[in-house]
Amino acid sequence: MFLGKKLSIIGLALALGAGSVVLAQQVQPANPAAGPQQPQRRAFARRMMRRRARMGMLRGLRQLNLTDQQKQQARSIVQTNFQSTQAQRQELRKLMEQRRAGPLDANGIARAKELRGQMRESRKAVRAQLAALLTPDQKAKLEELRKARRANHPRMRRGQAL
Repeated sequence: MFLGKKLSIIGLALALGAGSVVLAQQVQPANPAAGPQQPQRRAFARRMMRRRARMGMLRGLRQLNLTDQQKQQARSIVQTNFQSTQAQRQELRKLMEQRRAGPLDANGIARAKELRGQMRESRKAVRAQLAALLTPDQKAKLEELRKARRANHPRMRRGQAL
């Protein structure tokens, strides 16, 4: 009987030991909190990209030594454009969410294309308004900056960034 108790205790200890070894060998994430934060990181990255894109219109103007009045007018132009295109951006965002959920129908594809065209035209209009604020010297400097940027980034030749 005493031997039976010893064997059962040894068997139980071996079973627990083997179970803990198996659990220890399972792959554990390096940072358990990293999993749920991934969508938050992506959302943050998207917000930052949008912010940079909005500021991108003004970024090229920073090197032109604008007067305070020109800076204020440029901010007003960009802000007005941002507000006027908000409904279009929201509708386009909804269409893109629908596309992620499943394929869009022909009407959805056509509407997204139309919205992108409207946004493109709006950006061109803003670019023209911002260019109208500049003095001839500032316009010449802006053209030099564009040429330098295109020379450094040949893949961006298609776009006409300000």
